[in-house]
Amino acid sequence: VRLGHPMPDLREFVLVAPVLLFSFVAHEYAHARTALWQGDDTAYLLGRVTLNPLPHIDPWMTILFPAILWMLSSAAGMPFTFGGAKPVPVVPRKYRKYVQGDLIVSSAGVITNLLLALVCSAIFVALSLLAGVAPGLADGLAILQRMMMWGIWLNLVLCFFNLMPIPPLDGSHLL
Repeated sequence: VRLGHPMPDLREFVLVAPVLLFSFVAHEYAHARTALWQGDDTAYLLGRVTLNPLPHIDPWMTILFPAILWMLSSAAGMPFTFGGAKPVPVVPRKYRKYVQGDLIVSSAGVITNLLLALVCSAIFVALSLLAGVAPGLADGLAILQRMMMWGIWLNLVLCFFNLMPIPPLDGSHLL
């Protein structure tokens, strides 16, 4: 499967955008679900404990910023994008154990992005094996593998970016 073959930028962005959106939503969902498990129902009451992307979309950080960054970086010959979703509101004083709850909820998004990178890696390998068994599907599988490559890359970037000890990033709570 030829993965090094460059694709036109807009076609590549069409592959990247759903992976990035799912990664944002999964990250915020993990915070919301974990906060609920720790005793904080704030995100639940606001309808944020969902994998539906609509409640998590921030018009600037989820849509405009990633698209603009993609266009500018593509023009420079190095296509890349990044962004974020609306942060899930939490009230740490509602956690059953304040410090432990804060650490668990803060680490949930980072762990989710790391796990998504691992899942994308496994799917990438499975698609490669499938392409070897069914060569007629190789072109379609190569597109899915490109999505998985972006999934690996973007989720690792999101994971380590969120570990920076700068408020309001997760790393500031973990530090």
